[in-house]
Amino acid sequence: MRSLVAILAAAIVAIACSACGPAHGASGSSVVRSAAVGSDSAVGDVPETLAAATAAAQANIDRFTAGDFAGVWEHMEDTVRAGITQEDFVTFYEACKKAGPPISVRGVRLQPGDEAIVLMKIRGIERSRIMVYENGVWNMQATDDFASHLGEPVQEIIAKEEAAGLCTR
Repeated sequence: MRSLVAILAAAIVAIACSACGPAHGASGSSVVRSAAVGSDSAVGDVPETLAAATAAAQANIDRFTAGDFAGVWEHMEDTVRAGITQEDFVTFYEACKKAGPPISVRGVRLQPGDEAIVLMKIRGIERSRIMVYENGVWNMQATDDFASHLGEPVQEIIAKEEAAGLCTR
């Protein structure tokens, strides 16, 4: 009788824990699921994995290196898009930034609060950036320096960047 109870208990535990493994069938990758993103999400099920954040960062950096600054703006975090129009963003980038050689991106880790840290490597130098999961997609967070200029007129932003020696054109 005890062995029958033990077998039944083991079967119940096995059935109950079948969902205890990695989410979405991922093979050991970390998955963070936001409470804000549910079944009513307007966007399809985009996995909140480090691999997905890294791929989104690489795609946005590829837009940058191709000179598609309007496309870069579309994949920046919500606060950037609310703080500067696409037209002004493009004006700023055309005035101060230079599309250049390919940049490689590698994922570092997922952070609490739907963020991921990625490293971008150009000419042997790596810099970290943060990707944020918003509205079902990964978007790039602005650098602290750029975020401090949001809401300012674009010509003022350009003048400040030039004065600081940050314009590369």
